[in-house]
Amino acid sequence: MKIFANALALSILLALLAACGDESSSSAPDSIGEISSSSNDDNGSSGKDKDASSSSQKDSKKSSSSVAEKNSSSAVSGKNSSSSVVESSSSDSVKTCTPDQEGLEQWYFFTKETYVCQNGVWVLQSSSSVVEESSSSKYYDMSRQFNAKLSYGEFTDPRDNHVYKTIRLYDDVTDTLTFFAENLNFGKMISGGEKQGDSTKYCYDDDPWYCENGWGGLYTWATAMGFPAVCDSSQMGSEKCPNTTDESRNTLVPNNSEYVVHRGICPEGWHIMNQGEWVAAINGHGAMNGSQYLSSEVWNGIMENPRGFSLLPAGSYDFTNGRFERIMEYGYYWIPREYSDEPEFLGSCTFVAQSSFNRYAEFEKKGALSIRCVKDY
Repeated sequence: MKIFANALALSILLALLAACGDESSSSAPDSIGEISSSSNDDNGSSGKDKDASSSSQKDSKKSSSSVAEKNSSSAVSGKNSSSSVVESSSSDSVKTCTPDQEGLEQWYFFTKETYVCQNGVWVLQSSSSVVEESSSSKYYDMSRQFNAKLSYGEFTDPRDNHVYKTIRLYDDVTDTLTFFAENLNFGKMISGGEKQGDSTKYCYDDDPWYCENGWGGLYTWATAMGFPAVCDSSQMGSEKCPNTTDESRNTLVPNNSEYVVHRGICPEGWHIMNQGEWVAAINGHGAMNGSQYLSSEVWNGIMENPRGFSLLPAGSYDFTNGRFERIMEYGYYWIPREYSDEPEFLGSCTFVAQSSFNRYAEFEKKGALSIRCVKDY
């Protein structure tokens, strides 16, 4: 009986020790859902293209933000400043990374957290790092908006004397194209949601800083096209909206809806960048990601704005939800076309994510997007 009692006590002691050993000291999961560099594709954030639209705005009641519903973690740059990331408070949760992973991001499926490899350690990114340069300011350092190694032209809009930098890009169709190297910023600022008219614009978050510092104005489709506001809820050429674009104006590629030359809200002698011209701008990027090929360093900090196009992701105004959203995530640009499925409610746009480019998508006409202008040819 004594031997049996000792054996029983020993069994209980071993069971207790085993139970204590099962506890994990790490607060971060070991299973990694996704590891990617900030230049990889963001798993379909380009979303609603002409041939693969599912839950996009097929009626006017749906939100314009449905064009790009992927989470914002895929758009975070691996080159964010150290002030925009925070380390885990527990020393036990620190995990090391290898030199070849430096600058890469890893996303944990279970915690929905994104880490970046910095100096041999996976560092947790702050949720505010996407929208703020630092904890003390919501604004951005615009000193890297343009490529200092390139030669820019200048154009002064005679309507308000605003000076724009311009850049010439070469294209097989038009020989050379001259673009605004920044977003259009014409018109008087009104509050988001107010009815736009001739010479009006929204500024992101109803803050003039964005309009005045390179991000430009945000315009509804009708305002961008230079049409009356009723065209935001009526099809071109209809009784309510008799206005139309002229497909024959482009003498190089006439009668082609992808190359419509339409002035819209651009200055005289310039027109709204059309679908074909967006293709021309991105032409030649080869294996490089197209959006990064056009983007300002203010956005991604990865490439040095090689074409000088200086694209900035100014986000949008979502009319349905009544809010500004997705700045530093997406750049949305109207093109002079309606969207074929529901032209009375949807306009066509190009949109750019940090790791993807979609030259033809739809957006609610009453929503407000950016504009780039191209010199007539």
